[in-house]
Amino acid sequence: MNNNILDDLEKIKNLDKQDMLGVEENFMSQLAEAKKIAESADYKNLASLKFKGLAVLGMGGSGFSGDIIKSLTADRTQIPVEVVKGYEMPAYIAKGWLAVAVSYSGDTEETIACVKQALQRGCEIVFVSSGGKLKEIAAANDKCHLQVPAGFQPRGASGYLFFSTYLMLSSIGIFKVSEAEIDETMEIIKRDAALYNRMQSTQSNPAKKLALELKDKMPVIYGVNGFLSAVAYRWKCEINENAKCPAFFSEFPELNHNETVGWQNIRDISREFILVIFRDPDASARIKTRIDTTVKIISNNLGGVIEINVRGRSSLAKAVSTMYLGDMASVYLALLYCVDPTPVERISVLKAELAKLD
Repeated sequence: MNNNILDDLEKIKNLDKQDMLGVEENFMSQLAEAKKIAESADYKNLASLKFKGLAVLGMGGSGFSGDIIKSLTADRTQIPVEVVKGYEMPAYIAKGWLAVAVSYSGDTEETIACVKQALQRGCEIVFVSSGGKLKEIAAANDKCHLQVPAGFQPRGASGYLFFSTYLMLSSIGIFKVSEAEIDETMEIIKRDAALYNRMQSTQSNPAKKLALELKDKMPVIYGVNGFLSAVAYRWKCEINENAKCPAFFSEFPELNHNETVGWQNIRDISREFILVIFRDPDASARIKTRIDTTVKIISNNLGGVIEINVRGRSSLAKAVSTMYLGDMASVYLALLYCVDPTPVERISVLKAELAKLD
């Protein structure tokens, strides 16, 4: 199918049957509503407590909330922040810790298993979901529950899940996010949403242009240790789920101790890969040198290098705006591959097999 599909509104509508593109175009409204959800939730009793640590429990699109929160708060909180993605919580997460269970459906089995352990160990718990078993557990144990709107794919509800959780944690004193950071982030997203939406032609739409560059290549996303690494992982997952395409990620400086060497051989295969690198103007001189040198060393072994300029003053604005570009581009990439971005049939098959064990 011709690449003009990205500018053909009728073809987009026919392919994107559940309107994932519309969900992403409305990301700004998610952030605004998430702010209201966080402000209206009743967790006043938590603000007076001193916690030994914070554990975010979640998988997939819901678990990303933990990834990005951990990376954004590393320099803002004196307590350890752990992200638990699995059935078992580490033994040191116990009484005195705050556990935040994030599951869009409220029925994620790994998260429910960890919640039960958290209750047994005497952790304080906050629940974030659209309903499901987590809401029932919260009510049964008289715990705070942040109710987010239903009807989305978890990855398409990141504005609700991440932002409401992030602002809630700020409100109870785990760390502090300023109104200036929030305002800057929402202003950038408002501007980007107008720039990335389907009505903007490919010629003037950075998200559509990016999708065209990624098409028929294997994307490898390089971030920098911290929030840009979390965003690189988000890009990888969005390309996987929306475009149904393999993608990989890694982070500086760790990748310079191994992966940089790995691009030396099998050039006939490696040239089918395309490298995406995030460029933060506020990165240290050593990180900038690592990126420059790495590109110089490995670019001849790749099918191309795309550099993404990170925008914003605050870490929050940088993280959310860079994430949003990847989210939008992954949906456009799905349309270029002529697939409906919403269904994740292979995940459904796996869940059906697991259900047989119950």
